Amino acid sequence: MADMINHPAHYTAGSKEVIDIIHEALTFEEFTGAMKFNIVKYTLRVGKKDVPKQEMGKVVNYADYLAMHLAGEWEEGAH
Repeated sequence: MADMINHPAHYTAGSKEVIDIIHEALTFEEFTGAMKFNIVKYTLRVGKKDVPKQEMGKVVNYADYLAMHLAGEWEEGAH
């Protein structure tokens, strides 16, 4: 079964996950803003699109991405 929270197939481009490509392409401030945006977006739509547990899993993932990024602990493919 596909992992729709952590590694959905539609978020992979070749051998890289899209989150890693975005992290590489954006400035520190831009990536910080993008993660904040996604945290707010997925929080506000809980129960309105996908299964609430799945939506909350995405909120947690983006919060984890933001925490790793802010701490300077980003490792490509480690999420």
